[in-house]
Amino acid sequence: MLLQKVVTPELTRGYLVDGHDRVAGYVVRAAEVALATRPPQLIAAHGLDGPRFSFRADAPWLDVLRFESSPQFHYLDGPREAPVPQWWLRHSRLTPGAELVRMFDDGSCALLARYGDVGTGWDVSHTAAPRPSIAPLSRCIGPVARWHGSYVDADLIDDGRSVVLALDSPPLVESGFVPTPNGRWRRVVPRQDVTELFELNVVARWQGLEVRMVDQWMDSRRDMIARISALTDDGLLARELAMTPVEPGLDESIVPVAALTGLVAQSMLIDPEIMVGPPDR
Repeated sequence: MLLQKVVTPELTRGYLVDGHDRVAGYVVRAAEVALATRPPQLIAAHGLDGPRFSFRADAPWLDVLRFESSPQFHYLDGPREAPVPQWWLRHSRLTPGAELVRMFDDGSCALLARYGDVGTGWDVSHTAAPRPSIAPLSRCIGPVARWHGSYVDADLIDDGRSVVLALDSPPLVESGFVPTPNGRWRRVVPRQDVTELFELNVVARWQGLEVRMVDQWMDSRRDMIARISALTDDGLLARELAMTPVEPGLDESIVPVAALTGLVAQSMLIDPEIMVGPPDR
Protein backbone atom coordinates (compact mmCIF):
# COMPACT_ATOMS: atom_id res chain seq x y z
CA MET A 1 0.00 0.00 0.00
CA LEU A 2 1.40 3.35 -1.08
CA LEU A 3 1.42 6.06 1.60
CA GLN A 4 2.03 9.78 1.26
CA LYS A 5 2.89 12.81 3.34
CA VAL A 6 3.76 16.44 2.67
CA VAL A 7 7.22 17.25 4.01
CA THR A 8 8.79 20.52 5.10
CA PRO A 9 11.63 22.20 3.16
CA GLU A 10 13.93 21.35 6.08
CA LEU A 11 13.10 17.67 5.76
CA THR A 12 13.57 17.82 1.98
CA ARG A 13 17.06 19.19 2.58
CA GLY A 14 17.66 16.41 5.08
CA TYR A 15 16.81 13.81 2.44
CA LEU A 16 18.62 15.43 -0.51
CA VAL A 17 21.73 16.71 1.27
CA ASP A 18 22.19 14.83 4.54
CA GLY A 19 20.91 11.46 3.37
CA HIS A 20 18.20 11.34 6.05
CA ASP A 21 16.48 7.96 5.78
CA ARG A 22 13.66 8.19 8.34
CA VAL A 23 9.92 8.74 8.18
CA ALA A 24 7.39 9.52 10.92
CA GLY A 25 4.34 11.63 11.70
CA TYR A 26 1.04 11.93 9.87
CA VAL A 27 0.49 9.89 6.70
CA VAL A 28 -2.42 9.19 4.36
CA ARG A 29 -3.11 6.59 1.70
CA ALA A 30 -1.81 8.03 -1.57
CA ALA A 31 -4.84 6.80 -3.52
CA GLU A 32 -7.17 8.86 -1.33
CA VAL A 33 -5.42 12.15 -2.15
CA ALA A 34 -4.55 11.41 -5.78
CA LEU A 35 -6.62 14.36 -7.05
CA ALA A 36 -4.62 16.83 -4.93
CA THR A 37 -1.89 18.05 -7.28
CA ARG A 38 -1.41 21.72 -6.33
CA PRO A 39 -0.20 23.24 -3.02
CA PRO A 40 -3.65 24.46 -1.83
CA GLN A 41 -5.18 21.07 -2.63
CA LEU A 42 -2.33 19.18 -0.94
CA ILE A 43 -2.63 21.27 2.22
CA ALA A 44 -6.40 20.77 2.40
CA ALA A 45 -6.28 17.04 1.59
CA HIS A 46 -3.62 16.34 4.23
CA GLY A 47 -5.32 18.48 6.88
CA LEU A 48 -2.36 20.86 7.09
CA ASP A 49 -4.25 24.15 7.13
CA GLY A 50 -4.54 26.22 10.28
CA PRO A 51 -2.17 28.18 12.54
CA ARG A 52 -0.39 25.07 13.79
CA PHE A 53 1.16 24.35 10.39
CA SER A 54 3.68 26.37 8.40
CA PHE A 55 2.66 25.22 4.90
CA ARG A 56 1.39 28.05 2.68
CA ALA A 57 -1.35 27.62 0.10
CA ASP A 58 0.28 30.27 -2.12
CA ALA A 59 3.64 28.44 -2.17
CA PRO A 60 4.98 27.82 -5.70
CA TRP A 61 5.49 24.15 -4.82
CA LEU A 62 5.28 21.59 -2.04
CA ASP A 63 7.25 18.38 -1.65
CA VAL A 64 5.57 15.03 -1.13
CA LEU A 65 7.10 11.81 0.15
CA ARG A 66 5.58 8.58 -1.20
CA PHE A 67 6.54 5.21 0.21
CA GLU A 68 5.22 1.68 0.57
CA SER A 69 3.90 0.51 3.89
CA SER A 70 5.73 -2.33 5.61
CA PRO A 71 5.32 -4.78 8.51
CA GLN A 72 7.97 -2.72 10.34
CA PHE A 73 5.59 0.27 10.62
CA HIS A 74 3.34 0.92 13.60
CA TYR A 75 0.38 3.28 13.32
CA LEU A 76 -1.89 5.23 15.64
CA ASP A 77 -5.14 6.86 14.57
CA GLY A 78 -4.87 10.46 13.43
CA PRO A 79 -7.40 13.26 13.88
CA ARG A 80 -10.99 12.21 13.33
CA GLU A 81 -11.81 15.56 11.72
CA ALA A 82 -9.19 15.12 8.96
CA PRO A 83 -10.50 15.38 5.36
CA VAL A 84 -9.34 11.79 4.64
CA PRO A 85 -8.25 9.09 7.11
CA GLN A 86 -4.87 9.88 8.66
CA TRP A 87 -2.53 7.80 10.76
CA TRP A 88 0.34 8.80 13.00
CA LEU A 89 3.38 6.72 12.03
CA ARG A 90 5.99 5.92 14.64
CA HIS A 91 9.57 6.90 13.71
CA SER A 92 11.17 4.25 11.47
CA ARG A 93 13.45 3.90 8.45
CA LEU A 94 12.09 4.50 4.96
CA THR A 95 11.10 1.51 2.88
CA PRO A 96 12.92 0.72 -0.39
CA GLY A 97 11.65 2.59 -3.42
CA ALA A 98 10.41 5.69 -1.57
CA GLU A 99 10.17 8.78 -3.78
CA LEU A 100 10.41 12.50 -3.07
CA VAL A 101 8.25 14.45 -5.54
CA ARG A 102 7.87 18.22 -6.01
CA MET A 103 4.30 19.32 -6.79
CA PHE A 104 4.04 22.72 -8.52
CA ASP A 105 1.24 25.29 -8.48
CA ASP A 106 0.46 24.65 -12.17
CA GLY A 107 -0.36 21.00 -11.46
CA SER A 108 2.91 19.60 -12.80
CA CYS A 109 5.36 17.55 -10.76
CA ALA A 110 9.00 16.45 -10.80
CA LEU A 111 10.78 13.53 -9.19
CA LEU A 112 13.51 14.89 -6.91
CA ALA A 113 15.01 11.65 -5.62
CA ARG A 114 14.40 7.96 -5.09
CA TYR A 115 15.47 5.96 -2.04
CA GLY A 116 16.95 2.61 -3.03
CA ASP A 117 17.41 0.75 0.23
CA VAL A 118 19.55 0.78 3.37
CA GLY A 119 22.57 -0.18 1.27
CA THR A 120 22.27 2.37 -1.52
CA GLY A 121 20.48 5.33 0.09
CA TRP A 122 19.09 8.22 -1.98
CA ASP A 123 19.62 8.71 -5.71
CA VAL A 124 18.95 12.35 -6.66
CA SER A 125 17.29 12.73 -10.07
CA HIS A 126 19.05 15.93 -11.17
CA THR A 127 22.22 14.86 -12.95
CA ALA A 128 24.18 17.90 -11.69
CA ALA A 129 23.22 17.36 -8.05
CA PRO A 130 25.80 15.83 -5.72
CA ARG A 131 25.04 12.48 -4.12
CA PRO A 132 23.57 12.99 -0.64
CA SER A 133 25.68 12.23 2.37
CA ILE A 134 24.94 8.94 4.06
CA ALA A 135 23.18 8.96 7.42
CA PRO A 136 24.87 6.82 10.09
CA LEU A 137 23.34 3.40 10.55
CA SER A 138 21.31 3.07 13.72
CA ARG A 139 20.38 -0.23 15.35
CA CYS A 140 17.55 1.63 17.12
CA ILE A 141 15.66 2.28 13.88
CA GLY A 142 14.77 0.09 10.93
CA PRO A 143 14.95 -3.65 10.28
CA VAL A 144 17.87 -5.67 11.61
CA ALA A 145 18.69 -9.19 10.40
CA ARG A 146 20.38 -11.98 12.33
CA TRP A 147 22.55 -13.57 9.68
CA HIS A 148 25.40 -16.02 10.18
CA GLY A 149 25.31 -15.25 13.90
CA SER A 150 25.71 -11.46 13.47
CA TYR A 151 23.20 -8.60 13.56
CA VAL A 152 23.19 -6.53 10.37
CA ASP A 153 21.06 -3.56 9.26
CA ALA A 154 18.65 -4.80 6.63
CA ASP A 155 15.69 -4.16 4.32
CA LEU A 156 13.03 -6.46 2.87
CA ILE A 157 12.78 -6.40 -0.94
CA ASP A 158 11.21 -8.51 -3.71
CA ASP A 159 7.88 -8.71 -1.86
CA GLY A 160 9.61 -10.16 1.17
CA ARG A 161 11.53 -12.87 -0.69
CA SER A 162 14.95 -11.24 -0.29
CA VAL A 163 16.83 -9.21 2.32
CA VAL A 164 19.34 -6.43 1.70
CA LEU A 165 22.20 -6.44 4.22
CA ALA A 166 24.21 -3.23 4.75
CA LEU A 167 27.48 -2.45 6.52
CA ASP A 168 29.27 0.84 7.18
CA SER A 169 32.69 -0.72 6.53
CA PRO A 170 34.11 -3.65 4.56
CA PRO A 171 33.32 -7.02 6.18
CA LEU A 172 36.25 -8.71 7.88
CA VAL A 173 35.17 -12.29 7.23
CA GLU A 174 32.09 -12.55 5.00
CA SER A 175 32.40 -12.37 1.22
CA GLY A 176 29.78 -11.28 -1.29
CA PHE A 177 29.38 -7.69 -0.10
CA VAL A 178 29.96 -5.03 -2.75
CA PRO A 179 30.69 -1.32 -2.18
CA THR A 180 27.97 1.17 -3.12
CA PRO A 181 28.46 4.79 -4.29
CA ASN A 182 27.39 6.12 -0.91
CA GLY A 183 30.19 4.31 0.90
CA ARG A 184 28.32 1.34 2.36
CA TRP A 185 28.77 -2.35 1.67
CA ARG A 186 25.72 -4.24 0.40
CA ARG A 187 24.66 -7.83 -0.14
CA VAL A 188 21.30 -9.40 -1.05
CA VAL A 189 20.43 -12.80 0.45
CA PRO A 190 17.30 -14.99 0.32
CA ARG A 191 14.86 -14.39 3.18
CA GLN A 192 15.25 -18.00 4.35
CA ASP A 193 18.98 -17.39 4.97
CA VAL A 194 18.10 -14.86 7.68
CA THR A 195 17.51 -16.36 11.12
CA GLU A 196 15.58 -13.35 12.50
CA LEU A 197 14.28 -10.09 11.11
CA PHE A 198 13.17 -7.48 13.63
CA GLU A 199 13.21 -3.83 14.61
CA LEU A 200 14.53 -2.85 18.01
CA ASN A 201 12.04 -0.80 19.99
CA VAL A 202 13.62 1.09 22.91
CA VAL A 203 11.01 3.08 24.82
CA ALA A 204 11.25 5.12 28.01
CA ARG A 205 9.81 8.16 29.78
CA TRP A 206 11.40 11.58 29.83
CA GLN A 207 9.95 14.40 31.91
CA GLY A 208 6.60 12.60 31.96
CA LEU A 209 6.52 12.02 28.19
CA GLU A 210 6.61 8.58 26.55
CA VAL A 211 9.46 8.51 24.04
CA ARG A 212 11.32 6.18 21.73
CA MET A 213 15.12 6.15 21.49
CA VAL A 214 16.02 6.54 17.82
CA ASP A 215 19.81 7.06 18.05
CA GLN A 216 22.46 6.54 20.70
CA TRP A 217 26.12 7.55 20.93
CA MET A 218 28.90 8.47 23.35
CA ASP A 219 29.95 12.12 23.65
CA SER A 220 33.44 13.51 24.22
CA ARG A 221 33.06 13.02 27.98
CA ARG A 222 32.10 9.38 27.41
CA ASP A 223 28.54 9.99 28.54
CA MET A 224 25.82 8.08 26.68
CA ILE A 225 23.55 10.41 24.70
CA ALA A 226 20.25 9.59 23.01
CA ARG A 227 18.06 11.18 20.40
CA ILE A 228 14.47 10.62 21.47
CA SER A 229 11.24 10.91 19.52
CA ALA A 230 7.92 11.60 21.25
CA LEU A 231 5.45 8.72 20.95
CA THR A 232 2.47 11.03 20.91
CA ASP A 233 1.48 14.24 19.19
CA ASP A 234 1.25 16.31 22.39
CA GLY A 235 2.41 19.65 21.02
CA LEU A 236 1.76 21.53 24.26
CA LEU A 237 3.92 19.23 26.37
CA ALA A 238 6.60 19.14 23.68
CA ARG A 239 6.79 22.93 23.72
CA GLU A 240 6.98 22.95 27.52
CA LEU A 241 9.91 20.55 27.28
CA ALA A 242 11.57 22.67 24.54
CA MET A 243 11.60 19.74 22.11
CA THR A 244 12.50 20.35 18.47
CA PRO A 245 9.51 20.18 16.08
CA VAL A 246 10.93 18.12 13.22
CA GLU A 247 7.66 18.30 11.28
CA PRO A 248 3.95 18.57 12.10
CA GLY A 249 3.14 15.99 14.76
CA LEU A 250 6.75 14.92 15.36
CA ASP A 251 8.95 16.30 18.16
CA GLU A 252 12.46 15.17 19.13
CA SER A 253 15.21 16.01 21.62
CA ILE A 254 18.80 15.03 22.42
CA VAL A 255 19.19 14.05 26.08
CA PRO A 256 21.54 12.06 28.33
CA VAL A 257 20.50 8.43 28.54
CA ALA A 258 20.70 8.84 32.33
CA ALA A 259 17.74 11.26 32.12
CA LEU A 260 15.45 8.50 30.80
CA THR A 261 13.39 6.38 33.18
CA GLY A 262 11.62 3.05 32.75
CA LEU A 263 13.75 2.17 29.75
CA VAL A 264 12.60 -1.03 28.01
CA ALA A 265 14.08 -2.65 24.88
CA GLN A 266 12.02 -5.05 22.78
CA SER A 267 12.74 -6.91 19.56
CA MET A 268 9.66 -6.51 17.35
CA LEU A 269 9.62 -9.29 14.76
CA ILE A 270 8.95 -8.30 11.15
CA ASP A 271 6.76 -10.81 9.35
CA PRO A 272 6.29 -10.12 5.62
CA GLU A 273 3.10 -12.21 5.66
CA ILE A 274 1.16 -9.87 7.97
CA MET A 275 -0.92 -6.86 6.90
CA VAL A 276 1.34 -4.06 5.68
CA GLY A 277 -1.05 -1.12 5.59
CA PRO A 278 -2.55 1.13 8.25
CA PRO A 279 -5.69 -0.33 9.87
CA ASP A 280 -9.11 0.66 8.63
CA ARG A 281 -10.90 3.29 10.70
